[in-house]
Amino acid sequence: MMKIRPPKIRPFLRSVHLTHRFYRISGGYKFLVEGFRKLGLGLLAFGLLVWLLNTYVVDLEALAEWVTGQFHWSLVVIILGLSEIVTGILPPDFFILWAGTFTHPWAMLALLSVVSYGGGIMSYLIGQRLHRLPKIKSMVDIRFARHFLQIKRFGGLLIFLAALTPLPFPPVCTVAGVVNFRFSWFLWVSTARFVRFFLYAWFIFGIV
Repeated sequence: MMKIRPPKIRPFLRSVHLTHRFYRISGGYKFLVEGFRKLGLGLLAFGLLVWLLNTYVVDLEALAEWVTGQFHWSLVVIILGLSEIVTGILPPDFFILWAGTFTHPWAMLALLSVVSYGGGIMSYLIGQRLHRLPKIKSMVDIRFARHFLQIKRFGGLLIFLAALTPLPFPPVCTVAGVVNFRFSWFLWVSTARFVRFFLYAWFIFGIV
């Protein structure tokens, strides 16, 4: 009787090692270092901008309190969720500022980060759906295959930077779905979104 061998499963650590080796050889880490440099400069510029706006233009804290008084918190969270699907048209920073008006701001911030993370997942799934459309499939797999291959190669780094920096996170997630970036890796890398919310909150709560 012929024995059926179970499919060979690559251990997670080996997968991480291979990914590390690939990024080291292909120059992916240089891309990442450059991204972190821009993140540091972006945080400094962001902090200066918030301080200038709050000091000379509008009381941001008063504006956030007005929003809290006019709209139920669930509506504001839903608006963030809709914005974080595909478009990313509304900056999360205002919602982080709004969270600071609550008695337990870090709890609200945790909810907002979960919503943003979930929006990224929805954007990824929409991207997968878009890839099934004949015209988009032709663009990704044939006409611009080389460009999309580059996106797929450095997709993890791009998602990581978009999750952390002011880069538009939802569109990057959509593109990741379009190029069929590995979903399990996408879920792991996208957790950087939580770091982004709490890191910027640390800046905002300390400045405003």
